[in-house]
Amino acid sequence: MSNVKLLVSGLTNIGKTTLLQSLTDVLVIARDGKRYPFEQAHVNIDDFTDIGTLIDTVFEKVDAYEAKFGSMPKTIVIDSISKILLDIEGYVLDQVKSFPYGKVNTEIKRFVDFIERDVCPNFNVVLVSHAMYNEDTGGYNLVNAGGSYGKKGGILSEVDEAIFLELRSKKRIIHFRNSKMASRTTMSELEDSMPAEDFNLQDHIELLQSKRNDAAKWSL
Repeated sequence: MSNVKLLVSGLTNIGKTTLLQSLTDVLVIARDGKRYPFEQAHVNIDDFTDIGTLIDTVFEKVDAYEAKFGSMPKTIVIDSISKILLDIEGYVLDQVKSFPYGKVNTEIKRFVDFIERDVCPNFNVVLVSHAMYNEDTGGYNLVNAGGSYGKKGGILSEVDEAIFLELRSKKRIIHFRNSKMASRTTMSELEDSMPAEDFNLQDHIELLQSKRNDAAKWSL
């Protein structure tokens, strides 16, 4: 079974975490400044001093999940990746006074490589990110740390599948394909957007998995 790496983004307090409720066999790594509110396996990360500590925590909690439920999770959620990037930046700036962004970029790469190398081959991955409206472009930018990582596109550059949650006239809309709303998909059969009330994140991941499995048959 081919695993999926999916980015979920949107403005603050728009319901990104609420979308996670439909996920089954999930472990949520919650580092978003508030307690995770739903009855799903999760760990609340209050703080971490360096990225190695966070990586060790993820390994430990996967083991704890297996010990409690008798199987590994199928999906790991990081809610939110944007908060973790800012945490990395803040910690390094506090510790390194001269040319800190070289270290910031190194620590971010270490975490991104961990997700790609150690997490994605074994689990579906959902990365939740905050976004901000950009008045100059009329679109939305993901919240990123400073330095070269944010300039090259940040976490959006690491995924092929990204959905954006928008509030329009008091209705929430899921965008699958919109360059101004940090959304993209390889699924040509998907509409550009749909009402959030008709969207199920678990079903969407399973659809993406089926597409990846079909593509994997052509791998040489």
